[in-house]
Amino acid sequence: MASTPQKIAARVEELLREELLELGVNPSRLEPHEIAENMRCEVRPDETMIYMWKNQPILRVVPERHEDGTVTWRMFTRDEAMAPETPTLQ
Repeated sequence: MASTPQKIAARVEELLREELLELGVNPSRLEPHEIAENMRCEVRPDETMIYMWKNQPILRVVPERHEDGTVTWRMFTRDEAMAPETPTLQ
């Protein structure tokens, strides 16, 4: 069963929170203007998204298109290599 866009977005948000916590930043204590000033998302031509906190990449979200038209999304945190066992979301 394919994941909905809401589930994919929720997983991205969860990973971003985890990465911020690992950097010593408590996301629940951030003011909206702090997030706007420090969080960036770079979208590449292949639709890969690179999320950065204070210009440090913390999460990469890569689309994988399949012959049947489906797209899976691979998500890589700062410490992960491009390993085949990395979970994907459809």
